[in-house]
Amino acid sequence: MITVAGREFGVRSVNLFWATLIIVVVSMALLSGFLRPVSDALAGVRFRLTDREASQTLTVVEIDSRSLQAAGAWPWDRQRYATAIDNLVEAGATLVAFDVDFSAPSQTAADAELAAAVSRHPGQVVLANFLQKESYGSRDSAVGENTPIPSLRQDALLASVNVPVDVDGKVRSYDVTPSGASQPSLAAVVAGRSGGTSFDIDFGVDHRTISHLSFEDVLAGDFDRTLVSGRVVLIGATAVELGDEFATPAGLIPGVYIHGLAYESLIGGRALVGLHPGLLLALCLVVGALLLPRRDGGASLHRLVQVHALAAAAILIGPVVLQAVSPISLNPAPLMLTQLLFAIWGTRVELERRERAIVAEREAGLLHLAMHEPETELPNRRALLKIIGDTWAASSDAELAVITVGVERHAEMRGVVGYNVANAVLVQLAARLEAFGATGGVTQLSSSVLAFARTDLSATGLAELLTRLKGLETNFVVGDHSIDIFLRLGAALERGGQLESEALVERATAALNSARASDDRGVVYDDDGQGTPENNLALMSEMREAIAAGDISLHYQPKMSTADGVIRSVEALCRWRHAERGFVSPDLFIPIAEDTGQIRVLTEWSIAQALTDHAVLRLGGQDLVIALNISGRLLADQAFQARVLDMVGTSGAALCFEITETAVIQQPGLAKQALAAFRAAGIKISIDDYGSGLSSLSYLKMLNADELKIDRSLVVDALDSQRDRLILKSTVDLAHGLGMSVVAEGVETEELTSCLTLLGCDVIQGYWVSRPLPLAKLQSFVEHSRSALSESWPDHKADVVSLNPERSKQSLAL
Repeated sequence: MITVAGREFGVRSVNLFWATLIIVVVSMALLSGFLRPVSDALAGVRFRLTDREASQTLTVVEIDSRSLQAAGAWPWDRQRYATAIDNLVEAGATLVAFDVDFSAPSQTAADAELAAAVSRHPGQVVLANFLQKESYGSRDSAVGENTPIPSLRQDALLASVNVPVDVDGKVRSYDVTPSGASQPSLAAVVAGRSGGTSFDIDFGVDHRTISHLSFEDVLAGDFDRTLVSGRVVLIGATAVELGDEFATPAGLIPGVYIHGLAYESLIGGRALVGLHPGLLLALCLVVGALLLPRRDGGASLHRLVQVHALAAAAILIGPVVLQAVSPISLNPAPLMLTQLLFAIWGTRVELERRERAIVAEREAGLLHLAMHEPETELPNRRALLKIIGDTWAASSDAELAVITVGVERHAEMRGVVGYNVANAVLVQLAARLEAFGATGGVTQLSSSVLAFARTDLSATGLAELLTRLKGLETNFVVGDHSIDIFLRLGAALERGGQLESEALVERATAALNSARASDDRGVVYDDDGQGTPENNLALMSEMREAIAAGDISLHYQPKMSTADGVIRSVEALCRWRHAERGFVSPDLFIPIAEDTGQIRVLTEWSIAQALTDHAVLRLGGQDLVIALNISGRLLADQAFQARVLDMVGTSGAALCFEITETAVIQQPGLAKQALAAFRAAGIKISIDDYGSGLSSLSYLKMLNADELKIDRSLVVDALDSQRDRLILKSTVDLAHGLGMSVVAEGVETEELTSCLTLLGCDVIQGYWVSRPLPLAKLQSFVEHSRSALSESWPDHKADVVSLNPERSKQSLAL
């Protein structure tokens, strides 16, 4: 379909419209005479290319300037014509034809002498009839025929000498019998032709090759008789003074020579016949049909030029060849105009096709760029989404699995081997993954994650595929580099397209993230395990409302001193009771809050609430230190730092900020500055989760912390592992040496409490002491524990430490 002015038309309809318009234009140009100058120019060229000499059966006796000067007057005495007739017939002329007007009488003796000469040669003299209007200036004037005077007509042949002149003043054709004339034309009479209509004169016959004599020489009898013997002789005016000249496609030619050329055309079979305008237009249609442009891009512009060049050559050469071998005069001007218009149309169509092709190529290029990663040329996330969308569009109940493959430590590998090599590894990995039946190909989700879809997997089949993928060869050779990589796998399965393509990819990515966070190389997405991205985002949008509504609260887990069993500090922990979801685990919403930038809102609320609760505890005589976890993302936030310092101000509250060593490692300079500012404001600093990551002594040295909190992973096996006890003892001694107290978390048994006490831990935290409690229950717990401990702690402490000395030395030997 083609759109024109907002409307769509079929290609055939458009082609028919333009072809019809071109033919109409050509028809109007032909019928209006607009093409006449071009036709004449081309006709002149054809006549020159097909020129030939005269037949030498005709001689023209010219009434030239010399003859006029010799006579001394005009019109001549008719005795001169009588003498010329006798001399010519005597020389052997077969016919003597005059293109001279004898319709008016002259001197009686002269007329009688001319009549006698005609009578002496009956049937050998042709005299002229003239058609003319009775009044030249009158449009309605009747046309009359002037004939020779009666005395001359008795033994002479009569012929019409009128030459048809076209509207532009040029002579092109010749009438066998002019309309309104009583006699055939002069050329027809002398050529012995009768019947027929008009024809086009063959101006290819060079009129200068027609034999000619001066009338003065003929009158004197001093001429070459071989130019007369056995020939037809035409006598007519050629002197410029007499004005008997006509414009023709071959230039100005005297009238007598026009009759001579018409004679040559008749006797030589060269009476040219032009094509009827209707037939000529039919040829134009044929040319148009052959040159009809193809909108499907069937011809290039170069090919189009070649075709039209051949067509133009054929249009120009064809009429010349045709006229050379037959008496047919083909006017090529309409054909040339047709070819030109079709060339313009074809060029426009081709340029439009090229424009469409360029646009399509550009769009394809942009689409390729949009659908591929520029560095690896692998299909990207958009391509995967399209594959998923197309699959579900094709089958509403298709079961579709998306598998994500992550390259571990890709950034580090890229830093070592370079971008090009790292990208080549991804390309090779994608090629190997193709063998696992990737629907639509393997795509690249990020710099280190590839993904592909499968439409033929059940849950069992997906698990089997992950098992096969775990055995994938992961050694790659790129140039001189041999590179081994480690892969993590994530997968999500959905049936029926109920889930958006983006959501399915997010689930597969969430599964990959879970695999990276665990010891499992491959994880299949599970709502309970990962939570959907869309639900996670919704959860964050609800968190502010939950804070305002009181659905989020602080619970406090007591910390007990091993020296005397007193509860002197607590850790504040967020708890969210959702109206619809019920209890929302902190392990779910706190990481999401960190990833979405909402952690600052939650942390500032927690500090404000802790300050309020601390004031309540102090009024009740319970001046406890409240510890709060501070995300590493907030340590570098200057606005957060200023806000905290403003909140704490002169409140006098005893707060402790627990900072993970990982957070410090990320931006040590900013972390050190922030922690120094907090300590200056009276906030204690605790290094949290020590031992869970890559613990560094340099950071312990750098940070002036008040407390070292040992991660549960170093605590749980202390009773059974001498190695763990050794690590714990050295850690406790190191912390004490740096002026820090030591807190052990995750303590759940009395035996472990005793062990940690012997190892020198200052504070223990865990379910053996208490679970996290709301504020009211915390107050009751602290009050009750103080009462109980004041009575029983000395004996209880003795029970804890009065283990068999020998056994203690053996089991706790360091």
